[in-house]
Amino acid sequence: MKGFIDARHWPLVSLHMPEQVVEEQTSGLIAQLESLYARAEPFVLLMDGVELPQHSGHFMAAYAQWSRDSFAKQQRYCLGAVRIEADEALRREYVRKAEAWNASGRAPYPYRIVATREEAEAQARAWRTGHDVSGTGTA
Repeated sequence: MKGFIDARHWPLVSLHMPEQVVEEQTSGLIAQLESLYARAEPFVLLMDGVELPQHSGHFMAAYAQWSRDSFAKQQRYCLGAVRIEADEALRREYVRKAEAWNASGRAPYPYRIVATREEAEAQARAWRTGHDVSGTGTA
């Protein structure tokens, strides 16, 4: 099983969203997020797994609250998030959502969707050097 957050390749941080989060796991996963931002250093999220876990109401409530409470930290330290999705149909759906989120003014950081890890790493390098690869949902 993949872990939730893997920062071994800092400043590239992998976030794997599990299919389900049972109530007993919630505080540990939120603690991992808090620990990530407590480093107070810029990073890029490389995301995979499901968009949102199913049957995980307790986690989703805690995650939403954490997101609201940590918005300023997310703006300050997360240079962007890149979702890696190999499936073309899902990728198109995620791109549509990413474009809407990026345009909403409520996004603490840019969000892109790509097909491969290589594309995600290229986008991460661009954000780290201050150059964006794309102004849309795709890189």
